[in-house]
Amino acid sequence: MLVPPADILLIDDNPANLELLTVVLKVDGHRIRTVTSGPMGLEAARRHLPELVLLDVTMPGMDGYETCEAMRADEVLRGVPVIFISALDDPLDKVKAFQCGGRDYITKPFSIEEVKARVEHHVTLARLGRDLERQNQALLDANLKLKEIHTLKANFTAMLVHDIRSPLTSVGLVLGMVKEGSRVGPGAMAQAEESFERVNRLLEEMLELHRSEHQGLPVDRADFEAGAWLEAVAERFRFRAERLDLAFQASLHPGMPVLHGDRAKLDRALDNLLDNALKFTPRGGAVKLETGLEYGAGVEAGLTFLRIDVIDTGRGIPAEELPFIFDPFRQVKGEDAPKGFGLGLAITQRIVASHQGQIHAQSQVGFGSCFRMLLPV
Repeated sequence: MLVPPADILLIDDNPANLELLTVVLKVDGHRIRTVTSGPMGLEAARRHLPELVLLDVTMPGMDGYETCEAMRADEVLRGVPVIFISALDDPLDKVKAFQCGGRDYITKPFSIEEVKARVEHHVTLARLGRDLERQNQALLDANLKLKEIHTLKANFTAMLVHDIRSPLTSVGLVLGMVKEGSRVGPGAMAQAEESFERVNRLLEEMLELHRSEHQGLPVDRADFEAGAWLEAVAERFRFRAERLDLAFQASLHPGMPVLHGDRAKLDRALDNLLDNALKFTPRGGAVKLETGLEYGAGVEAGLTFLRIDVIDTGRGIPAEELPFIFDPFRQVKGEDAPKGFGLGLAITQRIVASHQGQIHAQSQVGFGSCFRMLLPV
């Protein structure tokens, strides 16, 4: 036998025929099930889908033609090939067999070698057909992915132009003032410096994301006090929040543990979350940094995690966007949403993952968002 063993269902009201076909096909290793009526055959096929059905025509009650038609009308069974085996050798009987959905017709008395050859042929065709369907689906999926990449590339280009042109405009204005000999006030100079830093940070994020995807994210681990780190972060963002007319609250758990990790990278991850909270919260809103200890369950039983929550009262993230917020270049939709790359959250997720931690987000439009980092201690 040239093909691997197949699951074959035999439907015939004559036990002698079933026994003979079973012996013939089992020699080649096929797995055989037998039933003696059309309804029993349909039930057996639905219970365990066969790769091939050998079906007698003349049976009491539901005959072979009706059984085959019932299979073709069944969404699950319609693709299973059927070979009729019958003593009826009139051409009209054979035509009817093909019209009701049969793939082949063997006349009794049959040749054992003919049965084996036809079974092997139709099992091979059926498997090739399934392989072709899988390949077609893979091509459709790949084509859809290419379209998504094309759209992403177009969005990337548009966002790149926006995120670089806007700050460079501020820098260009200051340079123009200097060129004309005009006095540049401290406010304009500060704005130009901030614009330069925005462009520089964007380029750094793009480079870091590229490295993390192609080379992995290097982590320089050392022990450090989580409490001192979080106090420094809170103080830094408290000042920034005040400048934006936002309330900032830090609720830090007493007796913070010692973390073993890359403080600079974790600082970057938390900065990204707090930056987004400030950016997406309108004036008069509030941002909160809250910490605590969480204890693992299930596969993480016995582990302790430092929980870091960044909570804001901003516009919130639509539910349909939440599954994708950690994808690179993803933006929150909305006409009044600040523009910018979704690089920060993608990098943050990679940093947290490199520390064997977790990051999750919850949000409700109109009420705000909560981003939670869990870091093992």
